Amino acid sequence: MYVKRDFLETLRNATALEAVLLWGPRQVGKTTLLEQLELGSSILLDDLSVRQKAQADPAFILDGLSLPCLIDEAQYASNLFPEIKLRIDHLRKEALKKNHTTKSKPIYYLTGSNRLLLDKNVKESLAGRCHIFTLHGLSVNEILHQFPQIQLKKILLYGGFPELYTRENLTPTRYLNDYIVSFIEKDIAQSSGVEKLGEFQTLLHLLAARSGHFLNMSDLSAAAGVDQKTVHNWIHILQRNHILDLVPPYFSNLSKRAIKMKKLFFYDTGLCARLQSHSDENTLWNSAQAGSLFETLVFSEIIKTRDNFLKEWKIFTWRTKEQHEIDFILQYQESFLFIEAKMGIHGAKTFILDHEACKIFKPPHQKIVVTVGGNFMPLDRTTYRVPIQQLGEYLLSRF
Repeated sequence: MYVKRDFLETLRNATALEAVLLWGPRQVGKTTLLEQLELGSSILLDDLSVRQKAQADPAFILDGLSLPCLIDEAQYASNLFPEIKLRIDHLRKEALKKNHTTKSKPIYYLTGSNRLLLDKNVKESLAGRCHIFTLHGLSVNEILHQFPQIQLKKILLYGGFPELYTRENLTPTRYLNDYIVSFIEKDIAQSSGVEKLGEFQTLLHLLAARSGHFLNMSDLSAAAGVDQKTVHNWIHILQRNHILDLVPPYFSNLSKRAIKMKKLFFYDTGLCARLQSHSDENTLWNSAQAGSLFETLVFSEIIKTRDNFLKEWKIFTWRTKEQHEIDFILQYQESFLFIEAKMGIHGAKTFILDHEACKIFKPPHQKIVVTVGGNFMPLDRTTYRVPIQQLGEYLLSRF
């Protein structure tokens, strides 16, 4: 399977760091990626017996590892973190005594999938001693690099989970059903103290139905049967674990007509489609949700490109009281790129910014229309049609 080569090189060339934490949702390839670094040893804390030993005697477990080492799903053994801190501090003191000036390499490579548990341990024990990287599932560009003949409707249904593309015996329905139960409902929800699991499940399905739409919290609260504070808390849990995100509107004092509602997107279209009860790619492709799922895929491709290449892009959306919308506004420093997602290829047309947007964003307005396929081509002097498989490359060349 094609891997994130630039991302891997970043990890391989890391210096002046004693620990690296690679975090991301389950089954996106964290362990597989780090194993390519050919580290000295590893422990897998998914194994309950290993986890119990690491909790009971972390010093003994670490003594048995050859450095540099991999500690997989580190959040399951919180007692390892203070012991790692002690060892890192000891190495720092030894380096100072020897007046060691050469750049050091990381010695502990950690992975984790529960951000709430990881944050607590990192902040308490490894603050200033650990660099955090985020890993997502496969991007459209990565999937098509390995499987150039695959159709986009299958990518919408499968999402970015590597196993669904490499193991022919897996079906997305069963795989994602298990993923929802084991990771989201048990690992994330229960470890976060969610007691109303039935209502949480209902909210999860309601959120999936709203991916690609502006979020009305009061309507969502009424539909889920829980108060708005609980909805906010549960969405925050899902955000922290990269199940979904809320894209903020671009705001400026120059405009009084812009609406401050946030737009909801799932990170993975396969997970979103399963929560919408889709199990067939053709049915999905012809459904009422197809357009919103494609917009969700565009969001995912932007985020994956940003995080894979460690870019500092900011992403916004736009809507006015007159219902003028821009799907995405991508900002890097003082530059802006306006992005529309359209499933059609030949019907893709240029678009102009509304009056309120023109008051804020000075011309020339650089714009792209992202489509399901076709060729990269100009639509006018400031607008390009960009097929989604080329979106990442275009953004990297633009910013």
